[in-house]
Amino acid sequence: MVSRETVGEKKRERPAAVPRHWAVTYRWLILALALVAVLGSGIAAGDVRGRLVDGGYFDPSAESSRAERLLTQRYGSGTPKLMFVARSTGAVDDRQASAAGRRLVAELAAEPGVVFVRAPWSPPTPSLLSADRHAALLMLAVAGDDQQMTRTAQRLIRKYVGVRAPLTVEASGRLSINRYVEEQSRRGLVSSETIGLPLVSAVLLMVFGSVLACALPLAMGLVSVTGAMAALDLLARHYPVNVFALNILTALGFGLAVDYSLIMVSRFREELDRGLEVPDAVRATVRSAGRTVAVSVTVVTLSLCALLFLPTPFHRSLGAGAVAVVCLAGVAALVVQPALLALFGRRLSRRPVRLRWWRARSAGAPDFWQRLARAVLRRPLAVLITVSVFLVLLAVPASGLRMGFIDEDWLPRDAAPRLAAERARAEFPLLNGTTLTALTPQIPPGSPAAERMGRSLSKLAGADLVTGAEGNFREGYRIAAPPARPADNVGRGTWFALTTQAGPYSATAQRLVGAVRAQKGAGPVLVAGETAALVDMKHTLAQYLGWAAALIMTAVAVLLFLFTGSVLIPVKAVVMNLLSLTVAFGAMVSLFQEGHLSRLLGGTATGHVDPLIPAVVFCIAFGLSMDYEVFLMARIREEYLRTGDNERAVVTGLQRTGRLVTVGALAIVIVLGALAGSSLAVLQEIGVCLALTIAVDATLVRCLLVPALMGLAGHWNWWAPTSLRRVRALILSRLTRARVLHEPPRMSRHPRD
Repeated sequence: MVSRETVGEKKRERPAAVPRHWAVTYRWLILALALVAVLGSGIAAGDVRGRLVDGGYFDPSAESSRAERLLTQRYGSGTPKLMFVARSTGAVDDRQASAAGRRLVAELAAEPGVVFVRAPWSPPTPSLLSADRHAALLMLAVAGDDQQMTRTAQRLIRKYVGVRAPLTVEASGRLSINRYVEEQSRRGLVSSETIGLPLVSAVLLMVFGSVLACALPLAMGLVSVTGAMAALDLLARHYPVNVFALNILTALGFGLAVDYSLIMVSRFREELDRGLEVPDAVRATVRSAGRTVAVSVTVVTLSLCALLFLPTPFHRSLGAGAVAVVCLAGVAALVVQPALLALFGRRLSRRPVRLRWWRARSAGAPDFWQRLARAVLRRPLAVLITVSVFLVLLAVPASGLRMGFIDEDWLPRDAAPRLAAERARAEFPLLNGTTLTALTPQIPPGSPAAERMGRSLSKLAGADLVTGAEGNFREGYRIAAPPARPADNVGRGTWFALTTQAGPYSATAQRLVGAVRAQKGAGPVLVAGETAALVDMKHTLAQYLGWAAALIMTAVAVLLFLFTGSVLIPVKAVVMNLLSLTVAFGAMVSLFQEGHLSRLLGGTATGHVDPLIPAVVFCIAFGLSMDYEVFLMARIREEYLRTGDNERAVVTGLQRTGRLVTVGALAIVIVLGALAGSSLAVLQEIGVCLALTIAVDATLVRCLLVPALMGLAGHWNWWAPTSLRRVRALILSRLTRARVLHEPPRMSRHPRD
């Protein structure tokens, strides 16, 4: 008979062969496919900039949007979004200048896409003449969607701006600003890449001390950026994608790819230092850091999905592109990165670059993080209160938030559209007020109801003058007779133009919109104009963003519970993220609305915050903050599962990840902060606010607040009701088709369920 000992000896002599990891076996195939994908994406995305549009800022289903479409399609009216200022050395209403002006108006009116042209010559309109009569204002309404209006404006500006003797024509207005923004956003992409890439390379070189190890994250960034451009090109073929998407998403994709690659390379070198062979180190890296990256990708993707719930094409296109970019960064880190690790192996652990001052700091880095963690855990309540109060103080300026759309104040001081707009406002007082258009589709012109509506509108607080087919009204009285009415307009409804001296984004103008819409008549009163669009946008954000953010935060909290098995950690993560996000909104108001930083960046105080920006900053910053939460919690949980000691787990987790989180955040701060080099305040605001939020989150929140709160909670950090533990175990077992491993051990000090 063969004894059990003999069988055991035979088993030890002939160990079962461990299958090689797929990243090791198929590394050449993976890298070849990745190279083909990068080249194909680069070729496919060659014309992506030409497909992007500067538009999609409004909800197509909003009342103001519907009113604009009706005015342009049915009534030959609408909000003038393009203006030309014709100047002359003499009076623009003399015989020669008037003849040239009428020819100019006739040519503009005959252009495709032009709905109407208002000029001071026919009929005579004194409000469209400057006080010195040396300038005339031409106001144009353009038909079509955002892309069509932008293309029409570009064609008209190229054709008509310049010298048309005896007149000199310059462009102004909303579409002129949009044209400038589109051109500058394309130039800003090159400048931000020129600034960000060398700085990120220098940071990675100091961290790794190896050119090869530094090149891997940059390569992953290249894969992500080219994939992002190809995804945007594909999306732009079927859906209007805003021009800012390319600047924001390439920076986001590059930063995340570098971040994920940094985690993978660092963990791989750590496994090699433990004595593992390259195939085993690759396997261990994918199982540990790869799992963390996968959870991070899911969390960031869920956060960005909130943009898809908003009805504005700007938010939806940005959200769809952002989701694609994050997924591409995750695929690059989880598929391509392991193949590169297997290919280069131990060469990644060499440090041929010798930087004495950095090497000394690196050698002392773990001790620094350990000392920091222990110092926080000695006084957790004091740290928690002090840092929280400081963050709240940074957020206080957000209480003065004022909303308004991007205008000439957001452009550089020397930008041609800004200079033209400032001159036009100084010469034509009409442009300093606000004009609303009230449309009553069910009230026919010439009827007693139409006259009553005109009188009623002129009585509203803030309404200085009401003009329309029924005549001119002021304070309830008709002060001018109605003009001749075209026969084909009978029975098609009527509209009125309301002018007020209040600014378009003022509280007075916004209240006037509500008062006009509340008027009772034969049917609804639709209001068009920038003020009405702002009111609708604020209502849309309040209606959609709140519950979308709540849904996303709930989904993220559930995912973190499945990842950690804790109830407190997901709640703590959401609260900490919201606290760090308040800094971004405070920065929007203090640095840009009030102009405390914008002057240093070549602009001036914007005076207000575009309502589209807070939603973008919220979703991106929330996702990136959760990214670092996952990195930190993964290492803390790993150590807690190994030892069951909460304090030791917090200290070790911060010691192992503090440096990586800081460096990863620094890379993203550099890439996003490079947007500050743009000449556009909107990109500067998004880049600076995101970079500031990430910097605060990676330092004050992750390094101070989180350890302090976890130190106060103790073993309650890892508590969950028995029922939820069973649900988690069931879900994970179904997902993995295996028994759930590495559950937190029940220590004697662990709270009872």
